[in-house]
Amino acid sequence: MKNNPTPRELADEALEALRASPMTSDEHFEFLVQQGIIDRSGRVLVAKLFGEQADQEQPHAPAGPAPASKNGA
Repeated sequence: MKNNPTPRELADEALEALRASPMTSDEHFEFLVQQGIIDRSGRVLVAKLFGEQADQEQPHAPAGPAPASKNGA
């Protein structure tokens, strides 16, 4: 088994896989939606890429000075 296939070997393998299981563009779109990779409008879903916790995390505050406390300290 080779550890580092060449780009040509990877391309040949990908073409072989596509020919073995062809899909129409509509079928491919439905497959991506069913797998949770994109939504119906075609946007990439973050949860699939980064895990379920990505949706639950709070957005990070922009870089800059820390906000002042209420008592002025």
